[in-house]
Amino acid sequence: MSTALFHCLPRIFSGLNRRLNSVFGSASAVMLVGLSVTGLSGCSILPKTEPVVFYRLPPVQTAHSNVTTPPALALTVRIKQPDSSGLLVSNRIAVIPADNQLSAYQGARWASSVPILFRDQVTDAWLQSGRIQHVINDSKPLAADRELAGSLRAFQTEYINGQPTVVIHFDAQWIDPNSRTLLASRRFSVTEPTATAEVPAVVAAFAVAQARLSQALLEWVLAQPTVQQEAR
Repeated sequence: MSTALFHCLPRIFSGLNRRLNSVFGSASAVMLVGLSVTGLSGCSILPKTEPVVFYRLPPVQTAHSNVTTPPALALTVRIKQPDSSGLLVSNRIAVIPADNQLSAYQGARWASSVPILFRDQVTDAWLQSGRIQHVINDSKPLAADRELAGSLRAFQTEYINGQPTVVIHFDAQWIDPNSRTLLASRRFSVTEPTATAEVPAVVAAFAVAQARLSQALLEWVLAQPTVQQEAR
């Protein structure tokens, strides 16, 4: 900004001097202000804004089969935003190109913050499965029978042996919200190589990895003894 302003100053003061030579007394002060604004209007001292493209994860696609889907369990389950920290709290698309240096793709953002993106993808996948009668999130204070919470430890691209790969680590917690009892916990890790290093290919790999993780979480929850007992 200072460099741009330096280049503008000759134009500003050249016009200012010409006019002050023909005007005297109190009018000079008024003219000084007016001419300063006139000179600045022809210069841009603001940095150029970097164009940004916002990405969402593609909708979850469920494979159709001839196997009959079991009836939905009569439960209300709440999906909470995961705990996270650092860059994973923002809507930046994180990448570790080398040497554990956490960075972000330039000119690209998620459409929402990473915790909300993660929560909404899990919610959509569970709703689409039809295995649980009511699936809600923590955007509204509704009562629930069970709650999925946890910590999002990784949601980024890493270069593994030179191959860009999406990595997601999630420490899941299965909770009884009424007694605030932790019923089960487990770490889930998913990796998915990207087709290319370009951002659209990276986003597509994130969608695949997130869908696999959402399905693994659902199967883990459905296998919990308390879920079957509660649903009877």
